[in-house]
Amino acid sequence: MDFFVSSCFVHYRKPDEDMYRVALDISQAKPEQVIYIDDREMFVEVARGLESPALRMPVTKRRRSSLEALGLSLSN
Repeated sequence: MDFFVSSCFVHYRKPDEDMYRVALDISQAKPEQVIYIDDREMFVEVARGLESPALRMPVTKRRRSSLEALGLSLSN
């Protein structure tokens, strides 16, 4: 993780789209260049609405294979 966005500093909270936009601005990335991962479907849908690939990933053993399916190689 390169950074995190704290709602108390930016005065937005998820699922407000502006919270996601602030994170994109800080990272200087386009929505299609990031993968948003969360365990809550509502937050994932907001990211998808911004044209960002997004995964709802509850904490499971399938997490690694789901990320690898998106082209992310995870090393041990």
